[in-house]
Amino acid sequence: MQAVIDHFAALPGIGPRQAARIAFHLLKLPQQAVEKFAHDIIVLKEKIRVCPVCLAGFEENNDIKTCAICADAKRTKTTICVVERESDIDPIEKTGVFHGTYHVIGENVDILEKALSPSIAQLLERIAYITKQLPPEKQKNMEIVLAMNATVEGDALALYLAKLIAPLGVASHRLGRGLASGAELEYADQQTLINALTNRK
Repeated sequence: MQAVIDHFAALPGIGPRQAARIAFHLLKLPQQAVEKFAHDIIVLKEKIRVCPVCLAGFEENNDIKTCAICADAKRTKTTICVVERESDIDPIEKTGVFHGTYHVIGENVDILEKALSPSIAQLLERIAYITKQLPPEKQKNMEIVLAMNATVEGDALALYLAKLIAPLGVASHRLGRGLASGAELEYADQQTLINALTNRK
């Protein structure tokens, strides 16, 4: 029992008490339900791949080698929303007001390191590649939305990314302050996110 509790307690956002409640709940479930739960976790690890374009997870099939958003021809490829976590994409998508693509930077980016993290290096390469494909008169339409959390760490990361993106001649904007200071995108309501996206600057 303690081993199971420790596994759940190691997950983000779950403390020891919550982990214990989950473990005892699993203990009360029928054997078949627990086996299905364990099986789905294994399948999740086996079938989910990282999108080579945006670095978000997706279920790979024989026809599509990228996530559905990157593969969608209707999405605006010249607008990239940069997020810290993959879980930040879903609440933005639910607003229905953003029609570009995404790029997942990751939570453990050390902005004090001299060497760029692979996710940031890939973002800069992606921006440069798209810009080169555009005729000069349309390059001004390229936009990077820095959708970092409204925290001290998020602000620092956004400033760091803006400085790296500036030499590429591409506009970058923060989300408007529809998000309260200290708020996390994952838990923001839709109207707040709509205001933040609409008032990005």
